[in-house]
Amino acid sequence: MEMFFFITAMIMNIETTDITPKYNQSVFFKNKINCEVYVQQNYTTLMNGLQIYLDQQGETGVVESIGCTGLSKEDIEEMFEEQQRKENTIST
Repeated sequence: MEMFFFITAMIMNIETTDITPKYNQSVFFKNKINCEVYVQQNYTTLMNGLQIYLDQQGETGVVESIGCTGLSKEDIEEMFEEQQRKENTIST
């Protein structure tokens, strides 16, 4: 099974203390070593940039850590479908 590796930040919601992953979908790697090297070399920039983005969006999240997550094509499709369902759900 072919895997794709994404830069992944673990975000803690300050209000609820829930921790959720946030994937950077604009960049992916075909092996984990290249992903980890990229994160290591750019760790401070990635952390600071994401925290600034969260603050500007008014989100109450704090970046806990950044690493790499491997996902298969099927995992990515499931995530996309789940996101589509959430966007199509009407809240009352």
